[in-house]
Amino acid sequence: MTKSKPKLKVVKLDDKRPLGDEEQIELVTEKMFDSFDDIQDKATIPNTIIALQLLVTDLAFDTAPSNTVASSMLLNIINHRLIQEVNKETEEEDDE
Repeated sequence: MTKSKPKLKVVKLDDKRPLGDEEQIELVTEKMFDSFDDIQDKATIPNTIIALQLLVTDLAFDTAPSNTVASSMLLNIINHRLIQEVNKETEEEDDE
């Protein structure tokens, strides 16, 4: 019962949406958490994460103007999280 992929458009840099970047990110995050509520009794967290990673990777490569842009987006967000973790660890060490 695999749902077919929707027809996606390549992202254009001059794309204008009624919501700003932060509001769009917040909206998508809220919708994803709503989805978790619907599936948490049917799918394990590791399998949910794997499915989301596959989906996000496909989405990035299917809609980015190039594979380089898709790779950059995916790696930049991982790097962003790693920087947050390092900063948090540094703050915790300073507090000791």
